[in-house]
Amino acid sequence: MLYELKSGKVITKSIEYSVSYHCNLRCSGCSHMSPFLGKRFPSIESFSSDIHQLSKGLHAEIIRLLGGEPLLNPEISSFIKVTKKSGIADKIMVTTNGLLLHKMNDDFWENVDFILVNLYPGAPLKERLGYFKERANQFHTRLWMDPVSKFRTTIVTDPHPRDWVTGMIFKTCKDVHLWHCHMIYEGKLYKCAVPPFLPEYLSKMGKDGYDSAREGFDLYKTRNFVEELKDFLLSPKTLEACRFCLGYLGKWQDHHQIEAQSISDPGLLNITRKEALDRNRFLKECARYYIRRVASKFLREQMW
Repeated sequence: MLYELKSGKVITKSIEYSVSYHCNLRCSGCSHMSPFLGKRFPSIESFSSDIHQLSKGLHAEIIRLLGGEPLLNPEISSFIKVTKKSGIADKIMVTTNGLLLHKMNDDFWENVDFILVNLYPGAPLKERLGYFKERANQFHTRLWMDPVSKFRTTIVTDPHPRDWVTGMIFKTCKDVHLWHCHMIYEGKLYKCAVPPFLPEYLSKMGKDGYDSAREGFDLYKTRNFVEELKDFLLSPKTLEACRFCLGYLGKWQDHHQIEAQSISDPGLLNITRKEALDRNRFLKECARYYIRRVASKFLREQMW
């Protein structure tokens, strides 16, 4: 099943919330566009309101607090406590690059269930990994450390045409359809992290006209919350934001930091679908998609 309905709520695998929009790294290929976003944090008040409102009609197996770099937010422990109190998810995960993890206090470690540390090449963490494990064991927190040496190219600098290929980028996107990486942002729920952060990224290239609000589910302006939420999540319509994303079909690139000049003007990176789309992967994912569609009809069961 893509989603389930239990006790009057939509059940998803996960939801996400960016506790910090910016990051202390400038990773090329960041699907959240963090290197291009201003240094700012959401307010704990807006987060508390949104999370409690959403919890009325949705429950997730896990909620991921991420960024940007979430540990940049001095109120990170408060965000975790609000999340736990809301009951919106069974488990709470923080996804981090680990550069500030050694500074987290007991309050942080005691309230988080999982911590995923992405280990990037060159990040000075080797001497601290033992300390992280000790702290995790002390507070019975699950600690995962994932070496990341490559990023998949996701965000482009020139929009794709509104064609079949762009439609398949949406249809084969695992973030949306398989992992349920649905992003809560300023009173709305988005299918992924691209729509809420795309306007600021585009503005750096002088490109206007994209309205992210049109692609989000308004948490406060609904008559039948659960039914409208379900319709939103199951809608097959390709997002306009997909014209600037390659989903899971982009080519791999070695992990590296973006140069400062390209931060100011992303257009200098010149990333286009023509050059960055992995054609072999595209053909394989398209074939798998249509096989799932046939299997779904045959088994009479929803498949992503």
